[in-house]
Amino acid sequence: MGFLGQHFGLQGKGTLRVSVDKPHYISGELITGSLQVDVLEPIDCNEIIVIVKGKEKVSWTEHESRTDDHGHEKAVELKLSERHKIFNQKLVLFNVEHHISPGQYVYPFQYQLPKGLPGCYDNEGESAIKAKIEYSIKGALDIDGTFTRDLKARKKLTVYAQLAGAVAPSVAERAEMVRFCCCLRQGSCSLRVAMDKNMYGPGEIPMIQRDILNQSSQNVTSMRCELVRTVAVRADGQSRTLTKVICGAIFPGVPAGQQLSELQPFRLPDHGLYPSTRSQLISCSYCIEVTCDIPWCPDVDLFLPIALGAPMLVPVLSDPA
Repeated sequence: MGFLGQHFGLQGKGTLRVSVDKPHYISGELITGSLQVDVLEPIDCNEIIVIVKGKEKVSWTEHESRTDDHGHEKAVELKLSERHKIFNQKLVLFNVEHHISPGQYVYPFQYQLPKGLPGCYDNEGESAIKAKIEYSIKGALDIDGTFTRDLKARKKLTVYAQLAGAVAPSVAERAEMVRFCCCLRQGSCSLRVAMDKNMYGPGEIPMIQRDILNQSSQNVTSMRCELVRTVAVRADGQSRTLTKVICGAIFPGVPAGQQLSELQPFRLPDHGLYPSTRSQLISCSYCIEVTCDIPWCPDVDLFLPIALGAPMLVPVLSDPA
């Protein structure tokens, strides 16, 4: 039992539950929800409140060698950590005159999320770096300006960033002189790849239009597409960048002297794909790296930037009576 539970005798006197109207929100949207308070015994308090907050934190450890005053080298462990409060808003749902009598109470609330918020993110300790952006709503009873520890409820919020810019096709092209062993010219190879748009949500399947004109004497054995995530974090004036291949696909190549034009699906993972976002301490971005493999020759590479946003909410239709 926490101190307030012991002091005020709140443990076992009731329960709180926070509910909201949607599974996720986009920056700037209105949250509509309610705080359900079930009281078993009279509770003395001043206010019934909810607190909506967003925060981010980054931390990692670095090791380096330093020379002391006697010329001896020693290993030093540096712990880097930084936090940032995105917002913290208290909403008073009900002012209590004396105490809350036993019963069930429901207090509705609304909160307008600020515009320009970064989306949720959790690095999950990858590469020994902790990086997290999170949002939550907490319901509690306020007793003389202090929140009860033993009678509260907390609900995590899933928030997506409002992606900047307009939805537009994503195109990249390149013509390269094919050189055998980086020296002998073998002719040229032209590569053009395009997607119908540059922003996608979970469950959507990007379609990649690929056009290859192989005017060289070497075969293009395959074309590889990889979704690459780049995460940049900072703390205490230092920064780290993490790059990871999330998924990939291999498509057929083009024989020497031939060309190819076709549309190919590139399926994204259904789960565990954090959306693109940028905050004060963390940024997460994606691109599709396209590589034409040519034996004994430098590869031909292209990059298609892609932004990953919120999933589309599909309304549930009730059965006709």
